[in-house]
Order: sequence, then structure tokens, then C-alpha cells
Amino acid sequence: MNTDLWEYRPGSHPAADLSLIGYEVHATDGPVGRVEQDAGDHLLVDASTWVPGARVPVPAGLVARIDHLDLAVHLDCPRARLSSVPSAAEDLTGPRPH
Repeated sequence: MNTDLWEYRPGSHPAADLSLIGYEVHATDGPVGRVEQDAGDHLLVDASTWVPGARVPVPAGLVARIDHLDLAVHLDCPRARLSSVPSAAEDLTGPRPH
């Protein structure tokens, strides 16, 4: 992992004055849930419809595009990828690959 996982890709960042709270989040293989918190470097998603009671951190680097008309965030990964994402703190303090 590297810090790029926690930064929006060029062109995928939402407009500064728009919150993504309430937007639906879609992975490549189906819906994940609804954005509960927009923390800048990640989205906290209520994934109860996918995994009952789950709240999933989605790093900004996994966002492929944001559709403001449909209020949707589209990721470029399957849902299974989200279960192996470290927290931002773990990623920034953990060992770096060479």
C-alpha cells in the first residue's frame, strides 16, 4: 500500500463545496452502501445492505468517478477488495514495500 490510496485520483475529486454524504456507493460487482461520512481521504460507508451492521472505510484512491446527478460514487474494484483495506493510520505507519 502507499499513500496514493488515500488521495483522490485526478479528475475524480468531488467539487469542494459538495458533500458526498448520502451518495450510493457501487463497486464493480454491485452496491456497497451509502456514504455516511466524507473524511477527505476516505468515505465511511454504511454497508448494512451488503453486510448487516457493517461500516466500511473506502479510500479515496478507489473512487473511479462520482456521478452528482445520480448521487452515486463508483469504485474501480470489487466489494471483496474493501474487506482488505487497512485504515489510513495503518497504511501510513506500516512498512513500505521497496
